[in-house]
Amino acid sequence: MDRVRILIADDHELVRQGLKAVLEIEDGIEIVGEASSGRMAINKAQELDLDVILLDLRLPDIDGVEVCAQIKEFKPEVKVVILTTFDEVEDIQGAMKAGASSYILKDITPCDLVQALDAINKGKTVLDPGVADKLLAPVTSRKAEFSADILSDRELEVLELMAEGLKNKDIAERLWISQTTVKTHVSHILQKLGQSDRTQAILSAIKIGLVEVPARAR
Repeated sequence: MDRVRILIADDHELVRQGLKAVLEIEDGIEIVGEASSGRMAINKAQELDLDVILLDLRLPDIDGVEVCAQIKEFKPEVKVVILTTFDEVEDIQGAMKAGASSYILKDITPCDLVQALDAINKGKTVLDPGVADKLLAPVTSRKAEFSADILSDRELEVLELMAEGLKNKDIAERLWISQTTVKTHVSHILQKLGQSDRTQAILSAIKIGLVEVPARAR
C-alpha cells in the first residue's frame, strides 16, 4: 500500500481509538491526527500534511457535510471519506455534493476498511454497496433509456479512465489530448448521462453497464 496519512474525526473516543488500533498496525498507514469536533477537524486539516480524512457525519458543533465542504475549499486534494452509521439518501447526496470522495458505513470489516483506504488513496471512489444502491435507484428506473451509443468512442475512453480514478491531467496524458479537450468530453458525458458531477456520472455508467470497475471501488 502507498503511504497514507490519515486524520480521524469522530466525537466518540472509543471509535477513534478503535480505528487507530486497526489502522496503525498496517504498513503504509500513518494516523497524523485526531479530532473530536467539526471545528477541530477543520483546524487540523489546515495544519497537518495529510491524504485522507475519516469523517463522521454527525459531530457536536458542525455537521460533517459542512466540515467536508470547508476542508475541500482550502485543501481540494485531500480525500474526505465519510465513515458513519447514517445511510439516508439526503445525507449521502449532501456529502457527495460537498466533495466527499467516498461514503462508508461503520459496519465495514477492518480488512475491507484497509483495502478501501488503499483504493481511495489511489483515486478510487468507494461506496458501501447499500449506499450505492440508494444513490443509483433513480438511475435504475431510467436504465432502458440508455444504450452504449449514447457516448462517442472517445467519451467512453474518457469515462473509463474517470472510473479508474484518473484526473483530467492524467487522462489528457494517457490519451495524448489537451486538458481543455478532456474537460469538454467530461462536460458532454455529464450532460448525456444527466448527472451534475463526476462521481454520479461514474456510478450511473456502472449501473447501466457502460463501464466496469473492480467491485471494491464501487
